[in-house]
Amino acid sequence: MRRAILSLALAALFLSWPVATLADPDVPRAAYVAGVIGHPQIRPLSCESRSAMDLAAFWGVTIGEGAFFDTLPRSDNPHLGFVGDVDDRPGSLPPGGYGVYARPVAATLRRYGVDAHAHSWLGLERLKAELAAGRPVIIWATYRMLRPEIASWVSGDGSVSVIVQWEHTFIAVGYDDEGAYLIDAYDAQTYHYPYDQFVSAWMQLNQLAVTVDGLLAAPTYLWWEVRGEGEHRRWERH
Repeated sequence: MRRAILSLALAALFLSWPVATLADPDVPRAAYVAGVIGHPQIRPLSCESRSAMDLAAFWGVTIGEGAFFDTLPRSDNPHLGFVGDVDDRPGSLPPGGYGVYARPVAATLRRYGVDAHAHSWLGLERLKAELAAGRPVIIWATYRMLRPEIASWVSGDGSVSVIVQWEHTFIAVGYDDEGAYLIDAYDAQTYHYPYDQFVSAWMQLNQLAVTVDGLLAAPTYLWWEVRGEGEHRRWERH
């Protein structure tokens, strides 16, 4: 397996850094975006597709999780496409089933007409600003904000990606003085995580996020035509 554990000392130093951000005086101390409806993911490793479709539905674009997953590119590089088998056990690492990062998710959402943008190091203050403006955000962290060892994965093209066991996505829908409100793709429940727990887990994958500015005037192709391509399959939760 082409996977090397990164320097534990460096990772410990990195994750112990304080979140040094300057508060935006125009952002309120608390905000909550109403109207985001979560649904439990239907495949063991389909959290990114589930979060993406629940976010798209907030903007009025309704499409099945299976159809979205079918449209995602495949790759052994999570920054380029979905890695491995979506039906592998949760907690798997490349080259087995793993998942996909922000850029392919944002690109696929744009194909359905959603004006989505991928980010690394979005930052807590930018996240708060998006939520205060009424725009929910997909974030990449770990299931239940676990803190496993950070590792690296070398894909076939020679690219090195940071990976972490229990990689998982949530939709951030609110915040207050103590922490953030996140819809978990696994069970569709909304959880409140204290900032120290949430930000530390989010930083493991470089604060990956997908933001949405609205709908595109001219999507790449009509999402309601794409919807029919994957709907003939029977998608069941395992």
